[in-house]
Amino acid sequence: MRSTNSLFDDAVIDCMASDRPPTVQELFHVAERIWAEGAADRSAFRWGRLAPTDPAKLLSLRAAQAALLGS
Repeated sequence: MRSTNSLFDDAVIDCMASDRPPTVQELFHVAERIWAEGAADRSAFRWGRLAPTDPAKLLSLRAAQAALLGS
């Protein structure tokens, strides 16, 4: 399913429409988008350089999980 609204990633629409948990790839994709769009000065290319325990990365992953699971 494709989103007609650029505000929502296709993975969010797919998970909600299918009532299924996200794949690991979907989770990280949505987290990266949340992180990159969360501040104007962030480059999506920096996402891969963040440490796995970086607070901003963890917060983005939690937000992505909430968006994809609906809670």
